[in-house]
Amino acid sequence: MANVKLGTKAVGSIVKIKVNGASKDFIVVQQGNPNTSTYDSSCNGTWLLMKDIYTTSTFGNNNSYKDSSIHTYLNGTFYNLIDSNIRAAIKQVKIPYQNGTGSGGSLATGSNGLSTKVFLLSGYEVGWTTSDNGYFPKDGVRLAYFGNSSSGNSKRIAYNGSYAAVWWLRSPYTNGSNSVWGVNTDGSGYGYWCGNSYGVRPAFILPSTLVVSDDGTVSVNTAPTVSTDGAALGRKNAAFAWKYTVRDADGDTLTVTEKLDGKTTKTRTGVASGTALTFEQTASAAGFQKILNGNHTITVEVSDGKETVSTSATFTKAVHAASVTLAEPLAVEGDITVAVLQVTGSIPDDAKFKAEVTNNALDSSPVWQDATTEVKKGVNIVFENKTATNGAAFNFRVSVERGESGEGGYIEAVSGAFQ
Repeated sequence: MANVKLGTKAVGSIVKIKVNGASKDFIVVQQGNPNTSTYDSSCNGTWLLMKDIYTTSTFGNNNSYKDSSIHTYLNGTFYNLIDSNIRAAIKQVKIPYQNGTGSGGSLATGSNGLSTKVFLLSGYEVGWTTSDNGYFPKDGVRLAYFGNSSSGNSKRIAYNGSYAAVWWLRSPYTNGSNSVWGVNTDGSGYGYWCGNSYGVRPAFILPSTLVVSDDGTVSVNTAPTVSTDGAALGRKNAAFAWKYTVRDADGDTLTVTEKLDGKTTKTRTGVASGTALTFEQTASAAGFQKILNGNHTITVEVSDGKETVSTSATFTKAVHAASVTLAEPLAVEGDITVAVLQVTGSIPDDAKFKAEVTNNALDSSPVWQDATTEVKKGVNIVFENKTATNGAAFNFRVSVERGESGEGGYIEAVSGAFQ
């Protein structure tokens, strides 16, 4: 499932939020503060307007928005119907408004705006100005979704069921105390009596950091975190354990991806919050051997299915020589007279390479025979030693050291057979 930040959704996009248990479409009508001179800083976020009319209601006893029954309804009954997680995230904002009635009030903007969470849009916010009608209060600026004047009528039309219907704005008709601006069925503006019942389209502002899934659903999510052993790991000449712990405050199961120099080396799924892990490749001798000398970056990415976070550390591999032998010799009955040995990996041409074998590895002083030429040619090694006091036992030791070119390499595997 693809998830994006709410703040990246284009103006005009539809997102979904549950109201009274049912998913409702909301339009992204503005990203960010519309105008810092008119709006308080609290208005910085993603502005959402319900796409359709939710209910019908009278405005109030007069056209004072702060004293209206519709303002009380939006921040009481309606607010409590919103999905609890989203409800908790809705911003407390200060919106510009006419403080008092249209004829007896005064404009209040910026930090003097009306403190609210859910609100109606204003005439200016849907695209009208005093150039359209002198009885509009200057209670806002046009939001990005809406067009200017009559050219923006189509964006203002809203439906109550299958029919376009009138819906309220918060702007009083300033020639008196009883009329309020509303949007007509064709998207035009008109002053309506405050005691009439018309459509309600709630609007509110959410933090732009919320998450939107690919089906449009908005959700509140806490990004996972990673705590580590540190970021600057210094010089390393042997395998090392870089430990980290992944957590998710929401309790989501996690997908953890380990990367070395940008390439994925390990993916873990279904990881529980609080799990302590070790970066796999650098922790194993075999994995560390495959890393060339020089500067490297190890990265851990953690996803909860909604958001992905990452953390990185750097180290410098400085290994100029390596050797490989068996931890325990291979003992057999009888004699060992012939062997073949293959060394695979990435070994530069000028590296100092040496291969040795023994057929009496259990003796106190095994006889080590130089087999470098045979290994390089891929031919049989004929043992010169014929004595095995403690019985025949095979072992090998392979060593390699950086040459004058300074080019690094690694031993991937040593294989072979003997008889």
